[in-house]
Amino acid sequence: MSLQDRSRGYEFSELERKLIFFRQNVGFVKYLTEEGRLFSLNPSPWFESLKNIHYFAESCNPPPNNACVEVEVSHDDEVLQRNQNGLYVDVLRYICGWKPFDYQPLLKRKKLIDQSRIIDFFAQSYRGKEELTERIATCAALYAFSSPPISDSSGGVNAAILSKKVLWDAFKRPMKILPSEFLKPTSNHFYCLAEKERIFPSIQSEEVNLAFLRPEKMMADIPIFLDDVSVKGISGIQKQELEDNQKFITAYLLDSLMLKPEPLKSVEKAVTDAVYAISDEYRRSGIVPYRQNLGDAIPSLSAAITRLNLASETTKDHVTEVLDLWREMHRKTRYRMGDSLSISRYYERISDNARRLYTELYETFGKECWVPMQDVLTLTSLKNDIDFKHALDELVEQGLALRDRRGVKLLEKMS
Repeated sequence: MSLQDRSRGYEFSELERKLIFFRQNVGFVKYLTEEGRLFSLNPSPWFESLKNIHYFAESCNPPPNNACVEVEVSHDDEVLQRNQNGLYVDVLRYICGWKPFDYQPLLKRKKLIDQSRIIDFFAQSYRGKEELTERIATCAALYAFSSPPISDSSGGVNAAILSKKVLWDAFKRPMKILPSEFLKPTSNHFYCLAEKERIFPSIQSEEVNLAFLRPEKMMADIPIFLDDVSVKGISGIQKQELEDNQKFITAYLLDSLMLKPEPLKSVEKAVTDAVYAISDEYRRSGIVPYRQNLGDAIPSLSAAITRLNLASETTKDHVTEVLDLWREMHRKTRYRMGDSLSISRYYERISDNARRLYTELYETFGKECWVPMQDVLTLTSLKNDIDFKHALDELVEQGLALRDRRGVKLLEKMS
């Protein structure tokens, strides 16, 4: 489904509906000229306004492109235009000022749909014990609901799907809620579901979500083990019902993607303790069939489940839930899957640059205190941007550091 093809009210997110029908001169800025003085206001980053209204910053600076703003209009001009459908009126509104608009309060949806209905939707592909299908469905929903960027790097959730091919097809079935625009690498929210691993070296998306079948190289946030369930067939009536529900859930998803929870600020201790927990358990596993991102996983999954609940702030319960999900999936994967790889191959060795960066930070600041990124860059001897990025990525992936927009926090002492 293309987001621009929507016309029925229930297909729009709550934010879009309120900006289309109940708010004037409020929306997301889209520049129509290079300098931005002529622009339109859209009800979301994904839907262009159908109103023939444009704005011109006559006596003030234009608002930033893509920002959500409320503008102050000084006067209007109406121009009669013609297209292939005939005559229409185009309105040009001159603005004398603008201010940022906080859209977060508008995201509270009426009870058209709740979380349990979303989990049921993701569970419809599987036949098995209700508890098993619900846990798998929740993991799948975490992938779909993504994570905002925790740091200056891209956000998103990476899922290692560990199953037979037929169950991989079942996993993809509910992902039809993802708009077609989101499946393109040019999207700000990009999703890729593929049997074989793919690399996107130059992607600029704000959120990148990868789901691969039995990946060997991808650093996963969560493994999703499917072999305890079977594929559930769907009748014609059920199929139509699922297609109808899909539109409601896509609208809910669009609202959730506008939320930017920050788990490392709201529940930092719970997140840190959970990172220690998965690092310890994963390292003690010996052999596993996937590679785990130890430092970024808990913050990303906690943000994703916060979005799933359409909440703006992560709670300790959110962190506990994703930790429990990860543990269950990891343990099933460890004991049931073949073709395993040795953890020591990746996690008991560390590059010279990563070791140098850790040592420099530890000797100056110690562990478990946030070091502003500017201080990190000033201190480190890794002056090449690529060398520094790879070293920091390695420390985080190995569970030796956390990162967010504040900077870097070292965890356990490197041996």
